[in-house]
Amino acid sequence: MKKLFFFLPVFLLAVTCTEVVAQEKGPFPFFRSFLDKNLSNVDFHEPNNPYASGTTSNGTSKRKNQAKLVDGLGLQLTTGKEEVGAFYLPDYTFTTRDGLLIEFEYIMMYTSSSATGLTDGICMFLVDATSNNYIGTNLKYGAEGAGFGYTHRSSVHSSTSTGVTPIVGMKGGYLAVALDQGHFKSWRFEDYEMRNGIPYDKNPTKIDNVQLEKYSTRSNVTIRGAAGRGTKVITIDKKTHTIPEGSWGFPVLITRHTGWDIDKGLEDENTNGLRNEAGFMLNTTSGKFEQYVSPRIDKPFNISGGKVFSNADDPAYRKAIIALEPNLVEGGFIITVTIQHGKEKTVVIEEYVYPSSLSYTENGIPIRVASGDPPTPIWYQNPPVTDLSLNTPQKLLVGFMASTGQLTAHTNVIKNLRITPLYGARSEDDIYDHRRGPVTVRPLENDKAYQDGSGKPSADKDNLDPESLRFWTSEKNCLGASVFRHEVTGQGTWVYDPGLEEVMFFPIKGFTGEASIMYDIKGKYAPYNDENYRSSLARIVINIADNQP
Repeated sequence: MKKLFFFLPVFLLAVTCTEVVAQEKGPFPFFRSFLDKNLSNVDFHEPNNPYASGTTSNGTSKRKNQAKLVDGLGLQLTTGKEEVGAFYLPDYTFTTRDGLLIEFEYIMMYTSSSATGLTDGICMFLVDATSNNYIGTNLKYGAEGAGFGYTHRSSVHSSTSTGVTPIVGMKGGYLAVALDQGHFKSWRFEDYEMRNGIPYDKNPTKIDNVQLEKYSTRSNVTIRGAAGRGTKVITIDKKTHTIPEGSWGFPVLITRHTGWDIDKGLEDENTNGLRNEAGFMLNTTSGKFEQYVSPRIDKPFNISGGKVFSNADDPAYRKAIIALEPNLVEGGFIITVTIQHGKEKTVVIEEYVYPSSLSYTENGIPIRVASGDPPTPIWYQNPPVTDLSLNTPQKLLVGFMASTGQLTAHTNVIKNLRITPLYGARSEDDIYDHRRGPVTVRPLENDKAYQDGSGKPSADKDNLDPESLRFWTSEKNCLGASVFRHEVTGQGTWVYDPGLEEVMFFPIKGFTGEASIMYDIKGKYAPYNDENYRSSLARIVINIADNQP
């Protein structure tokens, strides 16, 4: 945290302050702290099967969206067992020709301090918004638990004796990037829960392309691909399977372990550890998984911070940074996922090229169901490889989900969600401790904008246009262009000098505590000086400890 213990005399600028209401609908940038009860342009969709296993509502076993705002915490997505919490942004469409940077802070922790056991996690998803076939009232999330609300489960049969009903996945789903505490990457073939993915086992003959069980790690970043479109007919060993839409596809594309195993504790930082072994990527031609562990992860960390945090000084701080770079040659995105843990930032998946079509092993199909209670499905030892077209939608929407399974209750929270054009200006929060009297700070020192050059656009502080800074009093209210003075009753006055790139705060006599204001900014070089490339909101926070004369 920045600390200031000096007095700087300055003069107030006489500027008229006129507040205007900012436009709330797209295009990007988008920012919600989820800490001020602002849920404008945020919708909450419902499950594909409301009577699947899950929470109880009004005395009946009925599944529902668990997402809700919690004061001082953020948008809480889950707290109990077998839950899904989900939301999406219906007014913010974009295309794969538009690069995006998606950033959000997240909390993952056991709901009870005595709880143990594997849970699941949080994912960002993209869904086809070209028509109303998959959005609006038709946008439904899929299976809880290892499905993360994105994939299907038990997709080819049902059992009335066990009360298990097949759940289709998110129809129209294009991509899911998961902060995966367990099995989003894994092949599931347990009782009636069947789902394609990477098989892990001690016995390498159990199923084709099985990986060693030691690589079935907790704490991963995992990307799954698109839902299959239409009905799929797969024939293997002279047996035909007809699979409806929403019950096939969603292949695991790539997964990386971050180096922390919750059962074994932190790996030795001086050894290689599984963080540079447990990683796999789909060979989109053969449909098989191949070990992939690039880039190196030098410091192991847990994808879950495990507790509430206040800022990046806290080791529990967690932030996901997902860069979607347009692939102008083949369509789709080039994806980089970075996790900030405390003050450290680690690139876990770097420049993964999302394919336009692929083959994958559909290993979630049973040959038959054996007898027993519950009956046990029998799997193909050499499951079929099937084709999946990933035609790029003309329009996409972005959303988020968190999921828990049967084993434990887990609190999953998202806050400070920022979505900006990939080459939009970047503004970062600035938090200062100050002792007394007026204070001068330089919030632009850790901000940047882009400029074209050879290769990719380059980012630098010097690319910012200091005159473009705008003060915001809340997430909804902007003071407007060139309004560089704002008085807050009972606190003091904020003043910005674009020539010096300094923000000054003059507290009233006797004021102590936190004073804050928000701002955005953009670049000075075309095309990044356009409003479409303006940054999302950042905060300037000054904690005044003693303001007595």
